[in-house]
Amino acid sequence: MYMREIFCLPLIKGGYAMKTWVVTICICFLAFGCGGAKAVKTAQQEKTKKVIYNAKNEMQSYYTYEYNIYEKERKMHYAPSGKLLSYFTYDYGKDGKRLKKSEFDVSNKLVSYTTYEYDATGKRIKKSEYNPENQMESYFVFEYDSNGKRVKRNKYTPDGKLSKYVMYEYNPRGKVAKKTDYDSNGTITSYTVNDYDGMGKKEKKSVFTPGGVLEEYTVYYY
Repeated sequence: MYMREIFCLPLIKGGYAMKTWVVTICICFLAFGCGGAKAVKTAQQEKTKKVIYNAKNEMQSYYTYEYNIYEKERKMHYAPSGKLLSYFTYDYGKDGKRLKKSEFDVSNKLVSYTTYEYDATGKRIKKSEYNPENQMESYFVFEYDSNGKRVKRNKYTPDGKLSKYVMYEYNPRGKVAKKTDYDSNGTITSYTVNDYDGMGKKEKKSVFTPGGVLEEYTVYYY
């Protein structure tokens, strides 16, 4: 865990009331930091759960996430009954960028793994998926606009044939508001709409058919 070093100096010598005031100042500095310093995410700060439902509001499965100082440390996938189906682990570089994601079954056997590549500015440019035998199953190439926002994700077969792609749209706060999936011919196959709370955290993700019929949705808990 990363913690700030806090110094709490008494402002005025005094009785109980003044000591209480100094303690209050210390708590505020501990909670919010000094001079606008950015808080660092810790493993004990963040735990998230997402639950997936079909259009009939029936739970399909759910995931729980445990976070480290970079992003995700471990992801668990459960059946509605609470039975563990699989789990994921993550590896990171010294700069905090995710380098690898590995999926394991309940017997700790490797199911698949994904590797990530970045450009000189730190933007993710490629994601490659492999089976346990180290054979590539598919890979993704990401495209960005002049402002550095991701606008497109292309999925390819191992031999380099485009199989599908996704286009991204953003809300005024810079969050992904909509993702539209296309096949290799440019025909829409589905689209996803994201809803956020007032703090910018994702609350809900809804997947629709091209005609606007709800297929499934995911609810996030923090």
